[in-house]
Amino acid sequence: MNEEILNIYENFQNESLSIFFDDLISFINKYHLEFSKYISGEYLESMEKFEAKNFILGHSDDNFEVAIPYYKDLIEQGLDKENICRQVSSLVWDLSGYLLDKICPNCHDSNLRLTSSIDKKQIITFCDECLYTGIDGKFVEIDEEILPANKNQVNSYLKQQYM
Repeated sequence: MNEEILNIYENFQNESLSIFFDDLISFINKYHLEFSKYISGEYLESMEKFEAKNFILGHSDDNFEVAIPYYKDLIEQGLDKENICRQVSSLVWDLSGYLLDKICPNCHDSNLRLTSSIDKKQIITFCDECLYTGIDGKFVEIDEEILPANKNQVNSYLKQQYM
């Protein structure tokens, strides 16, 4: 497991996020049993179906050119399987998440991320810092898992904002 993820990280190029993303999803699928011990079932099941072509990748404030070497170093230092699973899952979230130009109305520390309900019926704004969740600009409590909004949801949301 460690050598495989190191190899994926070695091949990271900011210009080819699609290949990198799909490699991460293949890795997750290959190690499904390991991931299922640490990642929520609904989120894992959804994540295993992700494809790069369905997302606007790299639209966040994360600097992947810095993060990937750091993640690689952690693994080389002996990161355990649980933390590798969490690291890869988090990386998929960061790569596929679409960050809006809207500051969180709750904490005012971070831009909101565009997310979706598992059934893809609700577009939800989400703050990674304070965990604020909103629908149509109003705070709501969400009991279910949320996913990164896919390309169609992002385009639909942006179109509605500029009408």
